[in-house]
Amino acid sequence: MYLMSSNDPLHEKLLKKELVYQGSYLNLYRYHIVLPNGKKAAREIVEVRNAVAVLPVDNEGNVYLVRQHRPAIGKTILEIPAGLVDKGETLNHAAKRECEEETGYRPGKLKKLITYAHVEGYSTGFITLFLGTDLVFTNKIHLDSNEFVETKKLSFRELLKLIKSNKIIDSKTTLAAFLSQNILGITP
Repeated sequence: MYLMSSNDPLHEKLLKKELVYQGSYLNLYRYHIVLPNGKKAAREIVEVRNAVAVLPVDNEGNVYLVRQHRPAIGKTILEIPAGLVDKGETLNHAAKRECEEETGYRPGKLKKLITYAHVEGYSTGFITLFLGTDLVFTNKIHLDSNEFVETKKLSFRELLKLIKSNKIIDSKTTLAAFLSQNILGITP
């Protein structure tokens, strides 16, 4: 197993957490640690809630993505619907909710693909990816007041071409597409 315990010789012992910034979405901490060689150091860690993302695929093999601007990278990108897991909410419920809120399609079935640390070098956040099928169009798009997206429909093969040509650049969309390809029996 790759996850190690505090007995791991590379483990960094946490001495103290110092809150540097508290926001509505994230908190920034300075972790004061002891390195494996006994020296003290600091790490800046972003603490966030966990997230979910869904690759919605209809019976004809079309996918529904969202196009939105991402200020951190200064680009408007195409990606699968995603969002934060609310307190007390299951991963499945959050995935169905987010997909419906952003695309108007609610998956009848979800298949969990993977849970991974998406920026493990400085963030506590994990994201769980799902394949969503048996889509039902509800037209119940419900965006947050500061959220602006456009829904885009394309074939699964078009999705793969956009990933391979580096026109889709985010990890969650890329991973979900490649992990779903075999499940759906789609050849490149």
